[in-house]
Amino acid sequence: MDLKTAFEAVSMGEAFVNTESLKALFADMQIYPTDEQLMELLETCGKRDEEDFISFELFARSVALLLEENADKISTSSQHEQNQD
Repeated sequence: MDLKTAFEAVSMGEAFVNTESLKALFADMQIYPTDEQLMELLETCGKRDEEDFISFELFARSVALLLEENADKISTSSQHEQNQD
């Protein structure tokens, strides 16, 4: 399922989702950030306050950032393991 389809399934025709819906989207993608990590991520991507709804663009940016962070962690972990050999 692509990001747009996943977002539309949760947003029920609206242009925005709330934080709880976003957590459900991430869970469907097997991504489980803590509430604190999620808020930091959204702020990094441009969310201004707790009441601010999450647009598809904000969702897509947050997914890209999470994937990039995970790739960096995997890369760093692989490099660390190779250095120990």
